[in-house]
Amino acid sequence: MAKEPFREGQTQNIKLEMLKKIHLFEDMSEEELKDALEYMQIKEFKRNDYLFFEEEAEPGVYLLVEGLIKLLKETHDARIVIVRLVYPGDVFGWIEWGKRTPRNTYTAKAMLDSKTLYISNRDFINLAIKHPAIAVKMTCEATSTLLHSYETLKSIAGGKVEERIAKVLLEIADRIGKKYADVIVIEAPLTRLDIAEMTGTTVETTIRVMSKWKKQGIINAERGYIEIIKRRELERLAV
Repeated sequence: MAKEPFREGQTQNIKLEMLKKIHLFEDMSEEELKDALEYMQIKEFKRNDYLFFEEEAEPGVYLLVEGLIKLLKETHDARIVIVRLVYPGDVFGWIEWGKRTPRNTYTAKAMLDSKTLYISNRDFINLAIKHPAIAVKMTCEATSTLLHSYETLKSIAGGKVEERIAKVLLEIADRIGKKYADVIVIEAPLTRLDIAEMTGTTVETTIRVMSKWKKQGIINAERGYIEIIKRRELERLAV
């Protein structure tokens, strides 16, 4: 679970450098940032650590500084669906106000060693009162990602399997892919199971589709990374 190596010697400078990596705050003054940091805690997670479980989760907001997080839901027939991947700079979590609590939440698991800044429910409300502009920014970001999650679920319910897998690979490539000449490399431990859970299909189908694309020279997938060799072909499949 979470490790907090800075709890004794934690300094504002450490948190400040972390916050500066998040695009939401790039137009804020250093004084505003320092003030906002009073409400934030550093939380670190190792690969495969759970940040929280759906049935036990407490309200609060996380800002991902480094790493990769997957948000999971279990369906009524006990299947796991990855509702969303959280990339550096993204906001996730939820806030409760009064007696209004969400009916449905999710489980969060680290796919890579990850660093986050966490704001508890109470501290977020206090931050919103003192710095409404910051709260509005974070709320808008959270809303944007929520709408994206709806699009993911709609895609799972609708499009063809190849289309869904292509869309997922392109999104990940756009967010964390590194370009080397004409090849985009996704350096993340994405398994066929992960991709199946993101696209609402079976592992067997995912393996079959990606193996076919590998033979066609569209992608190359090895343990620990995926190469997108023919992006235009993948874009054609995603339409």
